[in-house]
Formats: sequence, C-alpha cells, structure tokens
Amino acid sequence: MSRLLIAFLVVFFFSSCKKDKIGPQCISCEENPINTTSNTDVLIVNEGNFGWGNASLSVYNKSSNQVSQNVYEQQNNGLPLGDVAQSIYQLNGKGYVVLNNSSKIEVINMSNFSSTATIIGFNSPRFFLPINNAKAYVTDLYSNSIQIVNLTTNTIYGNIAVSGWTEELLIYNDTVYVCDVTNNQLLIINPQNDQLVGTIPIGENPNSLVIDKNNKIWILCDGGMSSSNPQLIQYNPANRTIEQTFIFPIISQSPNHLKINANGGVLYFLNDGVYQFNITDSNLPNSPIISSNSNLFYGLGIDPANNDIYVADAIDYVQNGIVFRYNSSGGLIHQFNAGLIPNGFLFVQ
Repeated sequence: MSRLLIAFLVVFFFSSCKKDKIGPQCISCEENPINTTSNTDVLIVNEGNFGWGNASLSVYNKSSNQVSQNVYEQQNNGLPLGDVAQSIYQLNGKGYVVLNNSSKIEVINMSNFSSTATIIGFNSPRFFLPINNAKAYVTDLYSNSIQIVNLTTNTIYGNIAVSGWTEELLIYNDTVYVCDVTNNQLLIINPQNDQLVGTIPIGENPNSLVIDKNNKIWILCDGGMSSSNPQLIQYNPANRTIEQTFIFPIISQSPNHLKINANGGVLYFLNDGVYQFNITDSNLPNSPIISSNSNLFYGLGIDPANNDIYVADAIDYVQNGIVFRYNSSGGLIHQFNAGLIPNGFLFVQ
C-alpha cells in the first residue's frame, strides 16, 4: 500500500471521527463576496472531508490580501461543489475542478465561478490534462484506464487502458507522460491516436512530474511504504533515457508535490518542509528552504508571476486549513485561513 493511499485513509479516518458541521463550507470563515477574478488572484482547492461533500474553493487576492471563501457555493445558489476536490486546471476561461469522490469534473466560469457544465462517468478522477482545445485526458483511480474527454460536449468518449493507479500527467512535443503509481513506471502515450506507446521503469510510487527549461522531465517517486528509498529522476524525452537519479538517503521519507518555478530552472517539493533544488545541482538539498515547524504541509504552489511559494497546512484534517505565502527566499509574506484540507493552488491567468 502506497503512502499516497495511507494519507487518503488518514483523511477518511479523521473525517469520520468528528462532525462539527455538515456541508460545503469553510467552518467559521467570513465569506467575502466575489464577483469577478483577475490575474492577481490565487484559487485554493480545499479537498474537504471524505464522504461529507464539503469540498470548496477559496480565492486570495495577492494585492489586497483579501480572502473569499466558498466562492463556488456563493455563485451557484448554495449548490455544493462536491466531495473531495482533488485538483483544478484552467483552460480558455474555464476551470476544470476534479472531484475525486463525487466521480465528476465541475466546469466553472473562471470570471465568476458559476457552473457551466458537469462531466460525469468517472470512477475516481485525479488529474486533468488538456491535449488541445477539444480533448483532455483524465487519470482515474480504480478504473484501470485514462479517460478521454470531449471538451466541446463535456462528455467521456473513450479511454486508454492502463493497469492500476495513475496520477499526474503532462504533455510535451505531442507526447503525453503519465505517472504510473501501481507499476512504478512512466507511461508514454501518443495523443494523436490515444495509444500507449511505451513505458519507462522508474522509482517506486511516482507521484508528480514537471518539465524544465531544457525540456527534461523530472519525476518524483515517494518510495512506497518505506519499501525503497524515494527518488528524483531526470528523464530526457528526446532519446527516452533516464539521465540522472537522485536517491533520498532516508527510506522513511515521502517527498511529493513536485513543482517548478517560472523559468524552469528550480524545482520545489514537499518532504515535511519545502525543499528547493536547482536543476544544475549535483546533490539533493540537505535542509528545507521552509521548515514545517510542526505544521502539516499538504499542498504546494509556485506563483509563475513572481515565484512566491504557497504552502497549504491541513492542520488536523478537521479544522480549517491555513495557507502560508513566502517569497522565493523562504521569507513569510502573509498567512490566511482557507477551507477544510487545502491541497492545491491555481494562479489565475
């Protein structure tokens, strides 16, 4: 059983033990109305408690430091967003909110967060990747497939067969790369014909990946349940070879949420604290740029406009989370309340 799955079960446990309020809300948070968004806004995805249907979206204006909670519910007459908000992607003025336990993707107008469509038919969707303006891939836990979505009709019209659990994915040079958690490999897919064309064996439990300024793909592997050491891998898509493998020295570590800065030269990841790694470094960093200080760091985002670092603290999976905003050197700029279990960020374009 992977560490990602253990974290999922822990969330479920805590969610089942305490039921202060039911519903899609940031408990005790002030709901500042929001009517429109701008490129100074950061959208926070709040996962919510498993089985409670209380996922939500918060909006933080980085110019004014104002926070608006539950913006989806405010703009949709109190309609709940759904159960377990896993991730979000922005494309052509729309936001695609992937709701894991609701088995759907909620499509929203990014200018005001009103619902425009709901894509159904998934098992347990995880991450969304547009292939072009008309097609997207969605990884889907337990389905043994990657779903193919028509973005014009907002329907699933096909799938790509895989074996087991797939997570994050990216597209580069007309090729899609997918983290295959179950089989410890990188999947290579041709999006022209939706065919799996290759697999690359990598470290155990790959969970996230990014592409750098030199067009090299970096994959972070958490090592499973202390069954192997975590790894950070540099892969060259031009010749389909692994060029470097950095092995974490402590088998019990569980690095995750690999991100990259705007110019594609610096990697960031969570490993209790926030770590920074230059793509030209010859060794993994020994100490974090931001220490957790007993906080439960659960989500990470790097602002493409200024490289500010956003870290989500889930606290105890029961009370409202906190978001910390740091500059690129790790200095704290601001902190604010979010919803229940904040897990990710979208920097509005």
